[in-house]
Amino acid sequence: MKLLLGTTNPGKIADYKKFLVHSNLEIVTLKDLGMLIDEPLEIGDTFEENALQKARFYAEKTEYPTLGDDGGLEIEALGGRPGVESRRWVGPHGTDEDRINKVIELMYREKNRQARFRIVICVYFPVEKESVIVERSTPVMIAEKPSSKMVPSLPYRSVMFLPKYDKYYAELSEKELAEIDHRSNGSRELLLKIEPYLNA
Repeated sequence: MKLLLGTTNPGKIADYKKFLVHSNLEIVTLKDLGMLIDEPLEIGDTFEENALQKARFYAEKTEYPTLGDDGGLEIEALGGRPGVESRRWVGPHGTDEDRINKVIELMYREKNRQARFRIVICVYFPVEKESVIVERSTPVMIAEKPSSKMVPSLPYRSVMFLPKYDKYYAELSEKELAEIDHRSNGSRELLLKIEPYLNA
């Protein structure tokens, strides 16, 4: 079965192609299909609403089962911000560097540096008009200064620090990412939950 990745984010595409490589699914992107479709505006109040919106939007446009996700950084000291606004809280033209700098600025001299990156992954099946949803999160600490390494389109990995590995998220090896990453663990859970659709 073909599964469309309902995103134009190169960082997310790379992650899912890596984490789903051993599945029996044929993972395709909009580019693979020769389709240029802009991502829908994120208008939901929750990660779940946005993930479902993206998955259903692309599934209905292409008639392929589609994976959509939404997630964000939730910082305790900031009351859970940026949360669902993680991509938008620096304005419509904000860059990855702007997002990193805003976290560092708002967390200046803050003692409580606990945070988590939470994600909701949804697969929407257009024929059945049904969806499967999983949620995962990774606890992290917010660093006082950003890593010199940045993952394109995934800026918060440069400010998320993991004491267990003594590394920034952006510096994790492929093996370490597979062990701890919310998208990796969520993908494994998702494959189990969509199995009935694969055997239908």
